[in-house]
Amino acid sequence: MSITALPVESRALSTGNEQTWKAWLIERIDPQWRVAEWDSRRQVFTGDVDNEMTAVYLCRVDRCMTVVEIFDRRCRRCERHRKLNGTSPSFFDRTFDPDSVPRRDEKAFSKVDFELSEVNGTVAAEIIYGVQQRDRDQIILVPMRIRSIVSHLPPDCRSLLDVAGNRQFEKALGAAAGGVFRSLVTHLQRAHVVYSGTDPTMADVWKPAVVGLQAAPDRRYSAAGGVVDFREIRQRWLREITKQFGREVRPPVTTLRHTVHAAEIASRQLSLRTNGDHPELLDHGDMSAVVEGFRTSADREGKPHSFTHRRSLLGWWRRLLEFSRRTGAMDDIPGSFALDLRSHTIAQVETSEDDFGRTIPEHVIAQLDQHLELLGRHSTYSAPGWNPDDYAMMYQTVYQIIRDTGRRPSEIVGLKRSCLDWVDGKPTLVYDNRKRRRMGRRLPISTATATVIDQWLDHLQSLSVPDTLCDWLFPTPGTRNNIRRGHLSGAQFGSRAFAIWIDAIPELVDERLDDDGNPALYDRSMITPYGLRHSYAQRHADNGTPVDVLRELMDHRSVDTTMGYFSVTLKRKRQATEEISKFAIDRHGRPAGFTSVTEYERQSVAVPFGNCTEPSNIKAGGQHCPIRFQCAGCSFYRPDPSYRPAIEQHLAELRTDKETAIATDSASWVITNFDAQIHAFTDVISSMDAMLADLPADQRAVIDNASRELRKARTAAAFIPLESVTTHTNEDEQR
Repeated sequence: MSITALPVESRALSTGNEQTWKAWLIERIDPQWRVAEWDSRRQVFTGDVDNEMTAVYLCRVDRCMTVVEIFDRRCRRCERHRKLNGTSPSFFDRTFDPDSVPRRDEKAFSKVDFELSEVNGTVAAEIIYGVQQRDRDQIILVPMRIRSIVSHLPPDCRSLLDVAGNRQFEKALGAAAGGVFRSLVTHLQRAHVVYSGTDPTMADVWKPAVVGLQAAPDRRYSAAGGVVDFREIRQRWLREITKQFGREVRPPVTTLRHTVHAAEIASRQLSLRTNGDHPELLDHGDMSAVVEGFRTSADREGKPHSFTHRRSLLGWWRRLLEFSRRTGAMDDIPGSFALDLRSHTIAQVETSEDDFGRTIPEHVIAQLDQHLELLGRHSTYSAPGWNPDDYAMMYQTVYQIIRDTGRRPSEIVGLKRSCLDWVDGKPTLVYDNRKRRRMGRRLPISTATATVIDQWLDHLQSLSVPDTLCDWLFPTPGTRNNIRRGHLSGAQFGSRAFAIWIDAIPELVDERLDDDGNPALYDRSMITPYGLRHSYAQRHADNGTPVDVLRELMDHRSVDTTMGYFSVTLKRKRQATEEISKFAIDRHGRPAGFTSVTEYERQSVAVPFGNCTEPSNIKAGGQHCPIRFQCAGCSFYRPDPSYRPAIEQHLAELRTDKETAIATDSASWVITNFDAQIHAFTDVISSMDAMLADLPADQRAVIDNASRELRKARTAAAFIPLESVTTHTNEDEQR
């Protein structure tokens, strides 16, 4: 059965109500709406290329005045001749004259027009009413999608509400027109609530779009879909006070869902109590049972919720109780059923706000950088004044700033154009830490990162950006169709552009080897934008940045969170030491490995070219060498593979110093001393290489990785001095 013959299974309106509903809508339709495009007498809409709120554009061929429905596209006639022409697209667009070729018969209406004279009068009023509501939300009108909706309506359809929720109908429309249809229906359902005088909040399942709830605290528009289900709250009294909270406070949908979730946990706990269904008998013990439910809450797979999430749930529950007591909704419930701030708490466990396991290794980041050009190339989407290359550059800039600064993705996509500040000739990034509600934070950044920002700012000046979005460094994609959104969202970058980019990179290899001795493939699922923040912190911890400096750089409230990165560093160092300590040699190249990590750390001290076991030097922390660090000639010298690069560098310096000594006609014993040291250190490297050559390939790979970890751990220089770190605002100073 074709969709055009789809029967209407149920009528949302009776015949009598249909007429009054139509009259009600007509009273609320603006008669002066788009007078240059909408002919209300003929019921015909003709798109105007000069109206920025209409998706109607001129053909991209310079001399063609035909209108098209997609920006930067050719009309059908020009596209047909371009395929026959054989010249380059750009040359064709500049030189082709449409008037020089015969025009085929065109249909009465193009895709940039739509007509409502053939549909039911109520349906026509509903469409115009809905489109006017979308206009008020600053959503671009795409005539082609309205045409699609009209053409797919069943012949006997008397109201759009009759086909609302019909999956076959929406599937036939496709994603784009289907989205517009659902939006029109949402506006009509809201209007019908006012028209009928019904209260949609009396039901146990709410449609936020119909109720008119704001989508989220940071989104200044109503929800477009979804439901809030109160049915999992088993106790009627608890379900009703939760609904009353939503009805009177009218919180954003996200806030209401958090509150409902907290009430569901409380409901499950109360179901196990004797008086759970008798609110007049509840007491302090019942509240303690509810709090225990928050302490042990877990997700659907049984994984315990984080401390932050459990504490948030308790907070939503507390606010629900406070509202209910304040409004009298709990007057019949004993006062002993209340939270005790001393005992009803959730103890903090040793977890951090950051998941250290998701750190992206530096060698993987290097591979990502090699394929940076692929980021943002997943789409050919264009908008007026923006082409796919512009969007790609924006996504690439976002990635580079996250990588270099370690800020959360949401903090970077929300940067203002004024985010770059120069203090004493050094660049500083100004950003908002919205997670902790600390605004105007300041972070020292490198000149290279500042250059990336400046290059994007210069490019942004050449792009078309609506006045309402001019403050943002990264205006939202589809600037004309989503003006209300403001700036690029973290989800747009992370879940789409970044994720598609990671999948598009031909190969990402790990440092470890597979069973065949080949480089193993890196698990792409471990690569997320937030992982770049972990990598930034781990990079500083590995390089010896003091914990107080790193805490400032990461804008952590608690030093315990920052210490997590150092714990990872110490753990990796110990694991590396376990591998390396067994492969120490003496100055003659004979094996002299340590039996344990403890022995390695207690009976030796790190010196520039290896470990030293001389007692007085160990006691002095490596600062009291009796023979002035001529290590290769000392019987206490214990080098291991992690020192090989340092030994090679020292050999190069010795050879340079020897040539200098010869050129300055130094005494022969000076030359002889250089020769002896060069010979001794060369023997050390030869012995070490011979020992490693006898190992299997997989074990050599383990030694190489362990050596790198120990070299990083020995790097003690701070990345940024503490006195140069300023993350507070002037307002903080006044406090």
